[in-house]
Amino acid sequence: MGGQQDETPPTDVPVWASEPFRILFPLGVAASVFGLILWPLHYVGWWPIYPALQHPRLLIFGFGTAFLYGFLTTVWPRFLESSPLNRFEVILLVTGWTLAQLAYAKALIAGGDLLSAATGCLLLIILTGRLFEGGRDFPPSGFALAFLSVGLGVTVLFAWGFQVHRSSPNTDYLLRLLGYQSFLLLPILGVGSYLFPRFFEEKAVLSRKRRATFVWLTALCIIGSFLVEVYLSVSWGNLLRLLAVLAWTVGLVPALFRGRAAAKGTRPWAVRVGFVMLGAAFLTRAILPQETFAFEHLLFLCGFSQLILLVADRVVAGHYHDCVPAPKSRSWQWIVWLMLLTAATRATADLVPSTRISHHIYAAVMLIVIFVIWGVLQMRKPRGEIEKE
Repeated sequence: MGGQQDETPPTDVPVWASEPFRILFPLGVAASVFGLILWPLHYVGWWPIYPALQHPRLLIFGFGTAFLYGFLTTVWPRFLESSPLNRFEVILLVTGWTLAQLAYAKALIAGGDLLSAATGCLLLIILTGRLFEGGRDFPPSGFALAFLSVGLGVTVLFAWGFQVHRSSPNTDYLLRLLGYQSFLLLPILGVGSYLFPRFFEEKAVLSRKRRATFVWLTALCIIGSFLVEVYLSVSWGNLLRLLAVLAWTVGLVPALFRGRAAAKGTRPWAVRVGFVMLGAAFLTRAILPQETFAFEHLLFLCGFSQLILLVADRVVAGHYHDCVPAPKSRSWQWIVWLMLLTAATRATADLVPSTRISHHIYAAVMLIVIFVIWGVLQMRKPRGEIEKE
């Protein structure tokens, strides 16, 4: 994203506050590593709590929120030409996020949900305040969708915190879909409508108004697919979600379908693999609805996590290194193949019960390795990178 967005007015705010991703991205990696290492620690007897609830909360509302909040707090003011966040706002956000993760770590799940919801509310207040400062009326539709996705996530977290999910099995199922899937999928598609075409060096193929129509229709279809899955059919719900994502890619990122010529480099290839895995996850869930949990890891690992890291990679390159990433990246080749292997290993743990413990451990360790590789990649300037003009 380096050089693509508008500059904020000059201030005396320190860079870690004006660009909060510098704090939140590393915290997100730390939360994910902790959430992953709980499985090996539990199986060797060093962590007495079975981490079935801690793990997804730390990965989605630890890793996921840190990266989403880091992106929005950095880029949102730039698009609105408003003031960047100040020290106090960033400290409040980081403190709220950290307290929520500590609650999850102590298995105080409801308390962690309420703290995470309160932190999300704080973020929404901060971002809304910038709407009244900038020279533009509204941010791009994709960023507005990410904003509303935070609001939806906050609603789900409050519902969990106040035990609304215990009212009925269908309510519990719907909240899990909204909290675990839509909270990450909608921002990826929203932000991706702006950012992913740039991975393929492609200009927008639709006008801003038509892009907005595509973004919002896709979001409505995805929300509708969750209702279909809960109240009508798991298979039809996932097929509707698959069709919505396919329509989004055809309309907004058609380069995904144009063969190798459109993917000049490792990262565009990684974006393509990520979306293929999103589609594969929805398709397998539709074909084998009794095994939805096993195939969710195609979605969460190769889909959500990989695409989030790709967006974050672009943000770090543009803001921290002041460059565009090099076309070829051996590190990203390793990340993609290890993601695929990790997802297959984790799915096997559910499909073949005799391998459950060993494959839980293997998958956790491999995903930790992936995050370490990504972190090391951000700490150095890759060879052959393209400097900003």
